[in-house]
Amino acid sequence: MGMFDLIDLLSSNKVDYVLVGGLAVALHGYQRVTMDVDVVLAMDEANIDRFIAAAEAAGLRPTAPVPIGALRQPALIDQWYREKGMLAFSLRSADAVATVIDVLVKPKVPYSDLRRDAVNIDVGPHRIPVASVDHLMEMKMGTGRGQDAVDIEALRKLKAGEAP
Repeated sequence: MGMFDLIDLLSSNKVDYVLVGGLAVALHGYQRVTMDVDVVLAMDEANIDRFIAAAEAAGLRPTAPVPIGALRQPALIDQWYREKGMLAFSLRSADAVATVIDVLVKPKVPYSDLRRDAVNIDVGPHRIPVASVDHLMEMKMGTGRGQDAVDIEALRKLKAGEAP
């Protein structure tokens, strides 16, 4: 399942999400390779149910040995975050080696802010909410990851109207 198939899956199933991560950076105009789709979901019960139903129908399974229904348990997600440092609930299809979709469970920027400031970008037949350049930079700051530092610099250039 390709990245744009995942976008289609989320959009077609009316999942309320904001795209973040490398694909969001690329959609803002910085040519970069990424292996997964990173999203922040609205964590209300109905939206989580739509996401889980769509993921199961597509054959996506958690990369950790836990049931996908664990997404419905905020206390358990909080515990995994505190005790194991879990930042994302990762899913992949049976035929994929790499992670296919990461649901960020404790984003630096709250979902409501991400959604409010998201830029809607047309991808195929779908208009998808993509985190703003400012929010992407905020989410990537302080991670210690080299790719995030590169992304921040590219996003700064894009914001300034320069070619990255």
